[in-house]
Amino acid sequence: MGNKLTVSNRIKIGFAFAIVFLLVLATNRLDKRRFDRMNESLTSVYEDRLVAKGYLYQLSSVFHKQEKALLSETQNVEDVMAQSKIDQLISDYSATKLTNEEKSVFKKFQQDYEDLRVLKNTSSDIDSASNKSKIKIHLNRIQKDLDNLAKIQVSEGESLTKFAQNSFDTSDTMSKIEIAVILLIGIVVQFIIFKR
Repeated sequence: MGNKLTVSNRIKIGFAFAIVFLLVLATNRLDKRRFDRMNESLTSVYEDRLVAKGYLYQLSSVFHKQEKALLSETQNVEDVMAQSKIDQLISDYSATKLTNEEKSVFKKFQQDYEDLRVLKNTSSDIDSASNKSKIKIHLNRIQKDLDNLAKIQVSEGESLTKFAQNSFDTSDTMSKIEIAVILLIGIVVQFIIFKR
């Protein structure tokens, strides 16, 4: 008869199991939330940093070709400009997730680019030394803007990677704590069951 469970012990056991169940459920929800944040962070590293850096690289390449064409007397700057390609890259880049600093630098880039377009469209003699000098100044500003945007990509990529690593570390620590607590509750339940 010593092993028979009393109503009081059954309530205690049920309570202990309910606590274990709620603990597992709560930790599962926390793990899911941490996993979602890690996933968002890693997705952002790819979509908003690596892909954006690719757009910046392509833009830089197009403007570098334009500058090269400006220095060589044989090519027409307009041919190298690839207007629609630049517009598409700008559109693609603006669709990525931008930080406040990035928005500010990108806005400056867009303004410098627009100034270059206006200069080229309003100049009667695009090949004059004076106009080429002005165009070169605008191209240098644009290149500096693109360099600054690229630096932001690296910095933000590092931040997101550190955040993801911290989330992984926290998740690992929480998993160990969860296992320890569940084992402790299991021992307590065993103690209640087999206590005479």
